[in-house]
Amino acid sequence: MAERVFTMPDLGEGLEEGRIVRWLVAAGDAVALNQPIVEVETAKAVVEVPSPFAGRVVTLHGDEDNDVPVGAALVTFDVDGVVGAPTVAATPPVRKLAKELGVDLQAVRGSGPSGRVTEGDVRRVAERVVAPPDGAATVREDLRAEALPPDPIRASIARTLTEQATIPQVTTFRTLDATALQAVRGELGVSPLPVVVAALCRTIGEHPLLNAAWAGDHVDLRGKINVAIAVDTDRGLMVPVVQDAGRLGISDLGGEISRLASAARTGSLAVADIVPTPTIAVSNTGSYGSEAGTPILSPGTSVTLAFGVIADRALIVDGAVVARPAATLSLTFDHRVLDGAAAGRALTTLVELLQSDRALRDLPR
Repeated sequence: MAERVFTMPDLGEGLEEGRIVRWLVAAGDAVALNQPIVEVETAKAVVEVPSPFAGRVVTLHGDEDNDVPVGAALVTFDVDGVVGAPTVAATPPVRKLAKELGVDLQAVRGSGPSGRVTEGDVRRVAERVVAPPDGAATVREDLRAEALPPDPIRASIARTLTEQATIPQVTTFRTLDATALQAVRGELGVSPLPVVVAALCRTIGEHPLLNAAWAGDHVDLRGKINVAIAVDTDRGLMVPVVQDAGRLGISDLGGEISRLASAARTGSLAVADIVPTPTIAVSNTGSYGSEAGTPILSPGTSVTLAFGVIADRALIVDGAVVARPAATLSLTFDHRVLDGAAAGRALTTLVELLQSDRALRDLPR
């Protein structure tokens, strides 16, 4: 007789013991691999524990309604006559996962202590992919999920975003009554974006930290305002730069933004359009209908402003609820350069400027 002792498993609950609720087998019973043998109570639920062996039950260690420490003997099996390799060591959650994913544990090489099969081992087997011919897309057999190899632009975007995501950044929001903005931009025959950029440049004059950058052990205040404009293209997000935007009027900003967006979409951006270090970034998320967003920072900047779609909303004006064109402004900032109060004051200044017909008409045309 070849005996195997199954101990009370760690059920992934962080418990030191489990309580036997009900035995599902008795001494002398023949059991199959993964057959439920006992119900065990944890702090969260009563779970069925499957058998780790195929064989015959010799001894049940513990009575119903008794606590058994994790690692203590639970069941002794006689596994003589079991066909194939020794039964595989794995915890009940791993066995349950293998059953759900259709993975034969006998075919899994365990990477855990003493060859124990882990959840990761099971998932690696379940997620085998078909070898792609000549670098083509691969299709995972279980989920039919397509894996597309990235082109150089997408790979570059991924590296940049991963790097920028390590910066401590926070996003704050304000609702903008866009009535005055819509009137002024209509008179000038431009989209709202160049008006927003001009207002942002004016706001930087009062809040220079918007145009600053963290330099390792100090903050750099930049005099020139180079505005990175996020442009959605068929090849991914491109971020050309409007150089020295603070010296341009609204009409010139509109022309330059249109030129850069067109060049980005046709793949004809010049080196001079992308090389200058941006000092602040703007994303017009409203161009594709988004109401608001949480943009991450563009390289070299401490602030990214996202401008949502302008649409009629119910706003309170002089104590009455009225329909007004409105938009959401989202300001993401580097918390090493600005704290929440400084960012909030700057965003308030920008919103008040954009809501003031007189202030907007005072901007350079």
